[in-house]
Amino acid sequence: MKKILTQTVLAVAVCAFCSSAAYSAEFKEMTLRLAHTAATSHAHHKAAEQFAKNVKERTGGKVTIEVYPAGELGDQPALAEQITMSSLDMAIVSLGNLATYSKKLNAMTAPFLFENYDHAHKVIDNYVMDWMNEGLSQHDAYGLSMFDYGFRQTTTKGIVVNSAEDLKGVKIRVPPSAGLLAAFDAIGANTQKIAYSELYSSLKQGVVDGQENPVFTIYADSLFETQDNLALTNHYFDCQALIINKDAYDAQSDELKQILKEEAIKAQNLTREEISGGEAKVIEELKGKGMNVTTPNRQSFIDKMAPAYKKIGELSGQDEMDKLLKAVADNK
Repeated sequence: MKKILTQTVLAVAVCAFCSSAAYSAEFKEMTLRLAHTAATSHAHHKAAEQFAKNVKERTGGKVTIEVYPAGELGDQPALAEQITMSSLDMAIVSLGNLATYSKKLNAMTAPFLFENYDHAHKVIDNYVMDWMNEGLSQHDAYGLSMFDYGFRQTTTKGIVVNSAEDLKGVKIRVPPSAGLLAAFDAIGANTQKIAYSELYSSLKQGVVDGQENPVFTIYADSLFETQDNLALTNHYFDCQALIINKDAYDAQSDELKQILKEEAIKAQNLTREEISGGEAKVIEELKGKGMNVTTPNRQSFIDKMAPAYKKIGELSGQDEMDKLLKAVADNK
């Protein structure tokens, strides 16, 4: 009996080995580089690491994805350019930066597009991904999935914000995004273009009175040390595409393409869980750091957005803007 069991265990082990060997033999050995600009503590890095781990496991160790975080290979405009020039395999890049290559993506930088996370996710899944890839395909890039970055909020020093009027004339740092600049210009804020690397010191020195970012960034980068008010303006849903060089993607087997796509979606869903699911906790932690939190009148901002939408429509093409707005309405 003991001999029979031993033979059975051996046979199972041999079969498992053969199965594993046959499975891994389907894939060529290769290394792909994936770069992003988030800190290693951010959900994007966690998702990228999960993506790399799962792809390696599912290809029997044949496909290795090297992750380069925190801007090691350049800022987002540089990463996007490297993808289009076939000098980088994969990257996580905002739609604002990708709009350089497909102008219609400027439409996604419009303020107050989405009511909440569920609404944003429906529009992305049902419309944005295919719409985005139609434009990116002409620039040798392909989007595998969309990572949440979070709704952007507004912080100030010594200024309580309960409506759009409270930000009129306020010096506020806004990143070089067409939609964000247009939105804050529309409410009469004094927008300032300051590199993110200089933001903390600019806030501390009073060069600007405020800034806007998702609460995860506000907390992780200790911006609460320079700001005492957090206004939950939810003015812009920020997301970033996990993109791959299209030539590199097209050269892969159907089996590997499927694995890359499936694991990209799993990584996307991890960011959705981490960002939307963790936002309330981070807000409470910011309160604990001494920040006064307000929920401004949303309509007071929306009522002033006509100039912003006109500007964004000009940049993206009004037809594309209208298509996106229809998808936004259809997926409520």
